[in-house]
Amino acid sequence: MINTFYSDKSNGCMSAKREFYSDSKDISDIISELKERRIKLGELKGFDGSKIIVPEPTEKIPFTYRDVTEEIQSLISDYPNFDLWDIDIPCDIMLIRSNLKGVVLSYPVADCPVVVVNSKDTLGIAHCSGKMIDKELPKALVDAVRKVSDTKASELTGYIGPCAGYDYVYETFPYWATNNDWKYFISDEYEGYRIDLRKAVMSQLMRSGVNHVLTSTIDTISDPNFYSNYAFKHGDKSKNGRFLTGAYFAKSKTR
Repeated sequence: MINTFYSDKSNGCMSAKREFYSDSKDISDIISELKERRIKLGELKGFDGSKIIVPEPTEKIPFTYRDVTEEIQSLISDYPNFDLWDIDIPCDIMLIRSNLKGVVLSYPVADCPVVVVNSKDTLGIAHCSGKMIDKELPKALVDAVRKVSDTKASELTGYIGPCAGYDYVYETFPYWATNNDWKYFISDEYEGYRIDLRKAVMSQLMRSGVNHVLTSTIDTISDPNFYSNYAFKHGDKSKNGRFLTGAYFAKSKTR
């Protein structure tokens, strides 16, 4: 079984970047406290907080995908207590298979949708900013899962995590929006150019043949429980941080 999840501000900031903390805070304390928050989050969500992998996007075309199942199995077999948060794996799409249960794929985000696509035995994840949606990363995610799992697109399931919603407005037309599909998802209004990231991703997944797509309805800009880079840059200092969105193959419960 595949579980998707997200954290919120009550779980604390899920990034160790200095910009989210006071200058007086020591980096070693930031890292240590972040691990404590990850462990607590895992206890709440049903996984080991030290077994979270955060891929490092390359954002290069063509997009790179990587099935890390065997290398992670080997790593945790040799070092069971290894904190997977500490490894750097560059790829735009990360994949694991169902024999790697309990290992979480996740991204720290604050407006961009994290997209999960899975078959019965393969799980893939991607961080889909507006720029990457324009370059059709959601479609590339579908293609990667299909290739690794040898599954028809109609048999896949998609999930879109919390992201910027109705209040996501650019004063000028976004420079990265070159795909013709944006004519359906960017509207020219009095306030500026209103961008619907969620519908853009959903459309691309369904156009790629994925018929079953679940989506969070949470708007990170307006919801006070979530961090939002857009809201922070527009004056809400409480929104400075990152929450996690991710997915994993759940371990079977023993009786």
